[in-house]
Amino acid sequence: MKLLLDEMISPAIARRLRERGFDVEAVRRDRPDLEALPDAEIVRRLALERRGIVTNDVADFEPIHRRVLARDEEHYGMLFTDDATLPRSRAAVADWVRALEAFLIEHPSDDALRNRVRGLDNEAAPHPYRLPGTGHRSPRSRVDYR
Repeated sequence: MKLLLDEMISPAIARRLRERGFDVEAVRRDRPDLEALPDAEIVRRLALERRGIVTNDVADFEPIHRRVLARDEEHYGMLFTDDATLPRSRAAVADWVRALEAFLIEHPSDDALRNRVRGLDNEAAPHPYRLPGTGHRSPRSRVDYR
């Protein structure tokens, strides 16, 4: 699976994962072409690359996920993070690398998260993302990774 780390996530994480053989890029260092683009356009471009996104910006990306599905379009996955479980700090870089490495080893296929959202925390176990205030999983989101 190919991933892009959104602009709020350290490029050091992408670099360390690439050193371990994974196709992970960071907006801030590797993809200046995506800087300052609207999030929906980033998702559209990533779909063409069959690349998922790792982001802390759930408030913006969850509605994009819903719109993509409503239009019967595709995206290649959204891994949502939270500062409470994976802080965006220099001290937590190793936790990020460990969690993402475990996810990528378990889900190597480019379409492992196609049209799905998941949460990622420092337990290195992806979990279904729950829609805020509902207790329900995101539409067409599945726990299995076929």
